[in-house]
This record gives sequence, C-alpha cells and structure tokens, in this order.
Amino acid sequence: MSRERFEEVVCESIVSLPQDMKAVLRIVEDPEINDQGRVMAAGALLHVLSASNAIPGQRGILGYVDDVLVLRLALERIEKDNPEPMARHREDSPELFADLDDRLEVTREFLGELVKVLDNAVDGVAKITHHGHSAQQCAAEDSTWLYDTVQEAVVDELDFDEDEVARECKQLDKILPHLRTKAETLK
Repeated sequence: MSRERFEEVVCESIVSLPQDMKAVLRIVEDPEINDQGRVMAAGALLHVLSASNAIPGQRGILGYVDDVLVLRLALERIEKDNPEPMARHREDSPELFADLDDRLEVTREFLGELVKVLDNAVDGVAKITHHGHSAQQCAAEDSTWLYDTVQEAVVDELDFDEDEVARECKQLDKILPHLRTKAETLK
C-alpha cells in the first residue's frame, strides 16, 4: 500500500477526530455493548484526551496520529465482541465506520510489524486514568465528566484546520523511527 494512501487515511482521520470522539462516546453510553467494550471505548477516549502518545516524540498535528489509529483499532476490537449493537453504531455514524476496515487495512499494510506498537496501546487503554477518572469509572457510571470533557476538547482543542493537517501529514515519515524504537522495546 502506498504512503500516499496512508497519508490520506491519517489526514482524514485527524480532521474527523472531533466527530469520531462523539460517536465513540455514544458507544461508551450504550448498555447493549458489553462492559469490556464500553471500558475500551472510554479508555480510547481517555487516550486522546490525556495526550498520551503511543508514538513517542510527536507534537502538534503528528501527535494525533496515534490517537486516531488507537481509536480505530479499539473500535475494531469492540465490534468483534459486540457485532449486533455495533452494527447499529455503524449505521448511526457512517462517517466513522464506513471506511473503518479499509483504513485499518491501509494502516496495517503501510506500517507492517510496527502496528504492534499501536495494538499494545489498545491493550492498555482500559487501564488509562485521566484527571482522576479511570476508563472503568467512565464506563461504569453515568459519567457526565467524560461527556463534558469530550465536549470541551472538541470545542476548545480539536478544531483542526484542514490545510494545516495536510501540510503536517506530509511529514508522516517522522513517526517511523519513533515507532521502530518503541517496537524494539516491546520485544
């Protein structure tokens, strides 16, 4: 798969991150999704909110690359365990789910073995805590805190300029050495 297609996937995913986070928030709040899936969805949101980076050394727009990919990989796992309720979410949020499988295929083909760094991050999202709120707590309770925090981030922090995202994504190759270094530590 070409670098250009991966760049396109990443750019589109970063620009759509605010809407995607709202869609994932609906998954956290869906009682038909099993507890593990709801915790994983909450953890994926906390991963974005906490600015923890699965790909170290990234700032600015490139700092969101791992966020959008971890979010999508988490959704893929949630869907495997919750196919029926997630089918409804696919219908309700076509902007997020329509090309999910294709985007992940492009990501896996471009990154190859380096995807294990992102998979490792997904393994840990259920244990994330942000501002004293754990993924478990956010999924278990009527968490207005998570809803409010996502809304605040969407309004205050995640208003991306498409041209700026496109310019920054031209430098995607900068993430590869950091991914390789991180992958080495996982062996």
